[in-house]
Amino acid sequence: MVGRGDRARGLRARTTDRFEDVVAWALTTCAAATVLLAVAIGQFGSDATLARANAEAAARTPARAELLEDVDGVLVADGSPPRTAPARWTAPDGRVTQGRVIVSSPHASGDTVPIWLDRTGRLVPAPMQASSATVVGWTWGVAVVLGGWAMLALLWTGVRGWTARRNAAGWAREWALVEPSWSGRVP
Repeated sequence: MVGRGDRARGLRARTTDRFEDVVAWALTTCAAATVLLAVAIGQFGSDATLARANAEAAARTPARAELLEDVDGVLVADGSPPRTAPARWTAPDGRVTQGRVIVSSPHASGDTVPIWLDRTGRLVPAPMQASSATVVGWTWGVAVVLGGWAMLALLWTGVRGWTARRNAAGWAREWALVEPSWSGRVP
C-alpha cells in the first residue's frame, strides 16, 4: 500500500487506494447521518408514545373495586397468569358493576384494590406511563444507530476485502515481471 509519505515523494497512489479513500469518506459521512437519523426516529418514537400515554390517561379513570371473596396468600411470582377475583365497583355513570379484577397480593373479602375504567365503566389496563416515552425513544434511537453502523461496517469489510484481492492480484502480476531478474534466473 502506498502511504501518504510515498505519495509526497512522487509515487502514484493505486486506484484501489483512491477508491478506499472515497468509500471511507462516504461511509464516515453515512455514520454521522445515521446518528442524526437515530435522533429523529428516537424523538418520533418518544413523541408517539407520549401522545398515546396522554390519550390513555385522558380516556381512563382510576377507581377502587371491593373484593367479594378472599384472595389467598399465594402471590403471582412464578410467571403464571395473574389471579383474578370477583369484585364490584361504581362506574363513572354511577351504576354498580360486578366482574373479575386482577389481584396481585393476598386480600380479604371487602378489601379494595385499584382498577382503571374506560368511559363506559368497563375494566381496562392502567394507562401507559409517560416515562415509558423516554425508554421507547432511546430504544428506537439505539437500534437505528446499531443497525446502521452494522450495515456500514459490513460494507466497509466488503470494500476492504475487494481492494485487498485487487492489490494481491496486482502484486502477483508485478512480481511475475520482477522476480526473474531479481532472482538471477534471467540475466
